[in-house]
Amino acid sequence: MKVSQWILGLAGAAALLAGCGGEAKEEEALAGRPEAAREADKYRKWAKSPTARSDRLLVSLEGLESPQSAGVLAVERGFFNDVGLDVSAAFPAEPSRPTAYVARGIDDFGLAQMPQVVVGKEKGMPIVAVGSVVSQPTAAMIWLEESKIDGIADLAGKTIALPGVPFQARLLQAVLARAGLGLEDVKLKRVGYDLVSALLAGRADAIFGGSWNLEGVELELLGEKPVVTRVQDLGIPDYEEVVVVARTDFVAEKPEVVRNFMAAVARETAAAVEDPRATVELVRRAIGTTPLPDRKLVKAQVKATLPLLSRTGYMSPGGTEDLVDWMYAEGLIQRRWPSSELLTNEFISP
Repeated sequence: MKVSQWILGLAGAAALLAGCGGEAKEEEALAGRPEAAREADKYRKWAKSPTARSDRLLVSLEGLESPQSAGVLAVERGFFNDVGLDVSAAFPAEPSRPTAYVARGIDDFGLAQMPQVVVGKEKGMPIVAVGSVVSQPTAAMIWLEESKIDGIADLAGKTIALPGVPFQARLLQAVLARAGLGLEDVKLKRVGYDLVSALLAGRADAIFGGSWNLEGVELELLGEKPVVTRVQDLGIPDYEEVVVVARTDFVAEKPEVVRNFMAAVARETAAAVEDPRATVELVRRAIGTTPLPDRKLVKAQVKATLPLLSRTGYMSPGGTEDLVDWMYAEGLIQRRWPSSELLTNEFISP
């Protein structure tokens, strides 16, 4: 697997990306991106051009490089090369982009959350999940102890920061409803990857859609006292937090590529779990900032995340249908999508 290090270095520009609204039109988002994000787009176009290798595969991560992407980011082990795949990965300019990049054929694979796949299908995206990377939700509602917020009902009139993926506002709507609130009773602020800074700077009273094992851990290491409530404790069913998605026609036309890709991800995941110390350094190098990110922080995030990684990549059809039934009952989607239209375990080794 060959990962363009200058693209992975874009993590340092993450805070600048917050100004791009998660649901903005592509041209509007491009106009507001910093140079680093424009370079990522230029690279994607080059990699798909006739002058580039025709067998190069492009992957959009589901966020900034992190232990949750360890199965894709542990590049030095060479498992993708072992199965004849030349892969480049990059985080998207906005958190809402992975499914859109895949649906439009800009990227071959993307990492996304299962609720995002459901919403994408409802929007007509020709995508399907082909394997799990993180098998349980890590998303959470987080506020600081000093905020004096005692429960969801206290969020009335408060500002809640979201990464900007459309399904997150739908889940938040259901969470608020249990406390007698609606989205109109709070102020939503889409901040991209800038969740922790938004909370600490007072630009938001709470964050939703970040992860307890990433943002929650970071806040604790910064000496803060975060109050973290996982989505499972907010009435949201279990779901696959990170899955690999591909276009349905790509899957039909190149099944061996998909199978080999998922086999390599499984090997990478196993290696990451078996050698946490090496994984810490691999993730730090993948993030690629100068200087490298704090080892203590990455180590803590790796420790919290490795037990959550899917060892086989198998996705639960029943669990996905439970999620869909819940989303439909809550009025978050208009159709009960069968799991067969959302995922396939065909490419998962037993």
